[in-house]
Amino acid sequence: MGTLGCIHDMMRRDKENRELRQRSRERMRETRRRMTECQHKEIPPTLSVEKLEEIKRQIQEKEQADRKQALQITLYVGLIALLLLLLLGIFS
Repeated sequence: MGTLGCIHDMMRRDKENRELRQRSRERMRETRRRMTECQHKEIPPTLSVEKLEEIKRQIQEKEQADRKQALQITLYVGLIALLLLLLLGIFS
């Protein structure tokens, strides 16, 4: 009689899995239907060539400023570390 519970549990899980597979198929069909109905149209660009060039120039300026700032921070940290090493060398 002990295996009867296992069999019942297995049958219940099979039933649940069948229902889950059916719902998954329905969702897949719905997704496929929505994707085939979707009309992919080319969106015309709203930015002019001059505006795009201005944006590129601004990006380049920002990158240069970021690199300059990173270099300054590295130099400051290096100088502070060097001063600390010198101070520790003098007092030891």
